[in-house]
Amino acid sequence: MLNQTQIQELSAAYLSIFPDEDERIKIFTDYVNRTQSDNLYDRKNFDGHITTSAFIIKRKSREILLLKHKSLNRWLQPGGHVEQDDTLLASALREAEEETGIPAKELINISINTNAAVPFDIDPHNIPANLKKMEDGHYHHDIRYLFSYEGNGDIAFNEDESTGLKWVSFTELREDDTFGKMIAKFERFL
Repeated sequence: MLNQTQIQELSAAYLSIFPDEDERIKIFTDYVNRTQSDNLYDRKNFDGHITTSAFIIKRKSREILLLKHKSLNRWLQPGGHVEQDDTLLASALREAEEETGIPAKELINISINTNAAVPFDIDPHNIPANLKKMEDGHYHHDIRYLFSYEGNGDIAFNEDESTGLKWVSFTELREDDTFGKMIAKFERFL
């Protein structure tokens, strides 16, 4: 897995493409700068930890796949905690496959530059305390990748993590608080 220096380099590469997002991801870059490599992904680090997710889209129909998150009760893209994955991209693919049943080989990474490891988005966001899991509120520093899926295979949500699954059009999400800002970003790379 990437160490602190490699994550700093990844952040710099991301900001070279999206320089106007410097303030938006400052919580993330500050976190990386002050956190030792072994704690960056530790889910028991309640200062925060790095997670990954996958925006899965159908290019032709301009739709995104969303799952109804069981704990948060919100429609979100597939994603979760980094495990023993070789890369952050591999983590996002593993999470996508586990949560949707779509084989990773059917998901095509839409690279935003020549280095496929550079994520499509970085999103630090607060996760509320979870009394059931005895977890304090903390930040997920979500490294997000964009994938195209054009298959017609069966897609099924993982009932341990989600309560539903649906394809939603970009048009429908344009005014959404969570996904609205992402639509223009999707369209930039399609």
